[in-house]
Amino acid sequence: MPVRRRSERGASSIEMVLYTPIMFFVIFLIIQFALHYHGNQVAHAAAREGARVARQGGGTADALALARSSATTYASRVGGNQLVVTRVDAMGIGDGYIRVEVCGRAKEIIKNITPEVCQHVEGPIEEFRPDL
Repeated sequence: MPVRRRSERGASSIEMVLYTPIMFFVIFLIIQFALHYHGNQVAHAAAREGARVARQGGGTADALALARSSATTYASRVGGNQLVVTRVDAMGIGDGYIRVEVCGRAKEIIKNITPEVCQHVEGPIEEFRPDL
């Protein structure tokens, strides 16, 4: 029977005490990344909806105002509380193009550890052109 020189009693407890916080930190980072990614997708979908409204409205001031409110409503309806919209900008750019940008904060496990989410969509203003 081999003789042990040193007892290994309690070694697994010490390992667990050292590795558990690291494991939880990595799990929190993975979850936070997933929440940030989801917030990014919600912001893009809201910007796409706002751009659709602005393009169909002809890019007028009323259409841009409606696009802003539509994007905000869409983000809260689709994303729930996953994205807190802080800014929605809808503007005409160039000749016959519009741009809608949605920025906000994705849901966070620990406050203020992730950057702000911003997504924009650009597109031409839709115009009716009759057949010749």
